[in-house]
Amino acid sequence: MKKAIVKPALLALLMAPAALMAQKANLPKQITVKGSVKFDVPEGQPRKVWLSRDNGTGKPVVVDSVEMGKDLTYSFRIKQDHPGIYKLNVMYWDHITFWSDADVTVASRGYDTAKIKMKIPHFNFVEGSSDNNFINQMELNQTNGYLRSVDEYNQEYYAKMHKDKTGDSAWANYWDGRKRYNPLREDNQMREDVLMKVYKNRPVLIYALRSAGSPHDTTQYASTLRQLDHLLKLYPWLTEAQNLKTTIIKNRAQMMKLQPGQPAPSISYPDHLGKLQGLEKYKGKYLLVDFWASWCGPCRQAIPKVKELYSAYKDRGFEVVSISIDTDKNAWRKAMADEAMPWEQLLSDNKDKTMEMYQFSGIPTLYLIDRDGKIVTKFTGYGPDAEKEIKNVIEKGLAGKPEAEKKVIKAMGMTSM
Repeated sequence: MKKAIVKPALLALLMAPAALMAQKANLPKQITVKGSVKFDVPEGQPRKVWLSRDNGTGKPVVVDSVEMGKDLTYSFRIKQDHPGIYKLNVMYWDHITFWSDADVTVASRGYDTAKIKMKIPHFNFVEGSSDNNFINQMELNQTNGYLRSVDEYNQEYYAKMHKDKTGDSAWANYWDGRKRYNPLREDNQMREDVLMKVYKNRPVLIYALRSAGSPHDTTQYASTLRQLDHLLKLYPWLTEAQNLKTTIIKNRAQMMKLQPGQPAPSISYPDHLGKLQGLEKYKGKYLLVDFWASWCGPCRQAIPKVKELYSAYKDRGFEVVSISIDTDKNAWRKAMADEAMPWEQLLSDNKDKTMEMYQFSGIPTLYLIDRDGKIVTKFTGYGPDAEKEIKNVIEKGLAGKPEAEKKVIKAMGMTSM
């Protein structure tokens, strides 16, 4: 009697459904999250922790919340169909991300005890699974990269100041001519690339794929879609991967509409009196649209510099409109009174829709619009480079010259959402 011969490919096909069922059966249906905080918030502020899940759409959903105990500890019990990316919002101060394929424990610093408080990234190590360590390493890389960029920016800024004030150019010459093993962005990218290769077959990889979709990097966009398809083949239950693919494609299509030379999206928001105002009335002038919020430190730090810019060019065909994404109208009104901005103030009536329409996830984000109502460039954060570019565009425009080079400028100082 002849034995049946089953080809390897057919065998794999026959086993796949059973293997996938077994794989999903082994996924944890419930995990425990334990956390502790070192420093408490001031009296009167919420001592609460919120837990949200990232479903791949770019809009994390709050799934639970707890009041902090007197001993500054908290815990959650997560019931789930499959693991995913979760984030802890600890008293509006610490923001901690983790992967939910095993119990996790995290100790965070809590509220800042310094006299002068600056909201800067702080790395919090989450004790959990080996997959969760992918997020730990990515978070550490991002945090250190940000802090290093601040340090480099300050070094360059003060070296130039020292040269201008004293005439001594030694510091500035060293800073401009020093040899580096690689630039900051390349260094960060190299670290991320290695991590992503190590975890290329793990579902937690979706954490690193969420920022793709930029129209400026077609190679990254195509690579991200391939990686998501690969994960979906390995983990058909990973609905976040399919949601993320759909979101990235949708966001890229919207970002293409925001490229230099494209007409600025038509928007209409209420002013401080509740009257709807649009941007069409500013045609014929250069317009800086500033997306901000009362709680955003970098936004408010930029306001005095924007005031100087406005004062210098307001009589030469330049205007500013601030659009707040505050959800607390009273906080918005108080911030307007405190800052006394001499230009039009509008309040978004749908923060998520506004951020999706103008494609930003951190503030301040600013768009410079030309006299025909078309986008000139976008600024992520506000700093000397952004200010210089705005001045150049206005000066060249007033002189009848072509617009400045079209590009997205990343400046120091931005609060992520």
